[in-house]
Amino acid sequence: MGYTWVDLSVLPAFIAAVAVFLLAPGPDMLFMVATGLRDGRRGATRAAFGITAGVSVYVVLTALGLGVFFEAVPGAGDVIQVGGAAYLAYLAWTTWKAGRSPLEASTADSANVFRRGFMVNIANPKIMLFFAAFLPQFLGDATEKPVLQLLMLGLILQLLGLLADLAIGYAAGAVRDRVLRRTRARKLLQRLSAGVYGVLATVLLADAVH
Repeated sequence: MGYTWVDLSVLPAFIAAVAVFLLAPGPDMLFMVATGLRDGRRGATRAAFGITAGVSVYVVLTALGLGVFFEAVPGAGDVIQVGGAAYLAYLAWTTWKAGRSPLEASTADSANVFRRGFMVNIANPKIMLFFAAFLPQFLGDATEKPVLQLLMLGLILQLLGLLADLAIGYAAGAVRDRVLRRTRARKLLQRLSAGVYGVLATVLLADAVH
């Protein structure tokens, strides 16, 4: 008996569902706004690719069926989330302090933005649980051997997510660039970014300990 490895007929419905998902405000969107305001368009680009790299890890793990592990051992995911909340709290603090620094100092760490985007996503294992629930709805006829189908769907989701993150980050970066030399405005943007990181840290921590 032959297997259907990839079913392309599900793509229109899948892309439509992903578009709705990406348009809804969420942690990635807030993170990209904060990063664009803090580090500009170049930093936003690196953050977007960092987010995509983090998502790719969970896409592969989902395709391999390891989402079952986090469902069976929820405490493991909670530990990771607490670590992610601590990291976001650290970003909030350093970003707040950067608002009081000279312009050059506040933009010197742009090379680390990729790592920030990656860490923020990898610190939220519930992303994999979402994928484990969402992606199998679009297996179509590829139910016997679903790995390639899941990888294909995950890749499409990543590409669409990357485009959305780049657009959001570029928009926020453009706002930053327009007020870059205005000291008060720059400090306000830095503190707004710090506030967003702080909110994300609080949400992630509350989700882990509830």
